Amino acid sequence: MTTTVANLLDDPALGLRVLAGHKGLQREIRSPQLNRPGLELTGYFEAFRAERIQVLGNGEVSFIEKHREPHLLMDHLLRILGARVPCVIVTNGRQPPPMVIECADAIGVPALSCPHTTTKLHKRLWEHLDAEFAAESTLHGVLLDIHDIGVLLLGDSAVGKSECALELIRRGFHLVADDLVTVKCVGESALIGRATELLPYHMEARGIGIVDIRLLYGVAAVLPEKRITLAITLVEWDITVEYDRTGLAEDSLSILDVEIPHLTIPVRPGRNLGTLVEAAALNQKLKELGINTARLMEERLRQRLDANDPSCAASNTQSAKPSDRSK
Repeated sequence: MTTTVANLLDDPALGLRVLAGHKGLQREIRSPQLNRPGLELTGYFEAFRAERIQVLGNGEVSFIEKHREPHLLMDHLLRILGARVPCVIVTNGRQPPPMVIECADAIGVPALSCPHTTTKLHKRLWEHLDAEFAAESTLHGVLLDIHDIGVLLLGDSAVGKSECALELIRRGFHLVADDLVTVKCVGESALIGRATELLPYHMEARGIGIVDIRLLYGVAAVLPEKRITLAITLVEWDITVEYDRTGLAEDSLSILDVEIPHLTIPVRPGRNLGTLVEAAALNQKLKELGINTARLMEERLRQRLDANDPSCAASNTQSAKPSDRSK
């Protein structure tokens, strides 16, 4: 995966300005890592990472401005910028030294200025590039935002995913993607889903055709992306299968090597799928708050059995008295 220097300029959070090397804006960025070439400015290139964006902070800029051997420093700068680096960024709102401008224009390497501190630029640039270089996959399903829970509906074709989604959208919840969901793993643990670029916010409803949810229900009914925290697979009801009835049997689904909670809901006529999916999302929200209803029920039953609650015995005795009188 790659991106270009020009794409960095489109991110307002970075606040980058081009000061030199305009003809190199289409240079490819092949790594999300950054490099501060302090050692390279002194002539040590043993561990130089030329594929990374080069960042000049206060230390590097001061070193260049106060260097007493400009010819030697020029050689080092030409060697740094001439190694096919993507670009060089000067932080803290400082202007690149004239020597950097001269080398960048001569080689065609973009020299950019950033108003942020070096630490803040590292954070924001990492967030931007991590999303660009994140592992990606495309899944067949529907992604919804239900009570701030990202719910991914899975299942065979014609099982009722889109119909269920339409019912939930009518209730005021949000559609992110239908049919094809593009999923990226950001930060090694967050699964971010979004629609494909071809037909975002469109949905296929059998018997009706393709509908545009944004036009039908308004812009408030759609979201550009959502973190996926629950997966639900809809399956045709099979009387030979014993489905979970207590919630104690917890399952998970692996997407891009990230495990998320997973439920299987059987489908048959008369079951209100929208209500079931909404209840599942609310239950997942409770779990994220540390409240697991099934576990609490199990614990209460265990405590009562362990304690041999006398109220149970008293209740059994009272219920037996009328039969004694009848005798």
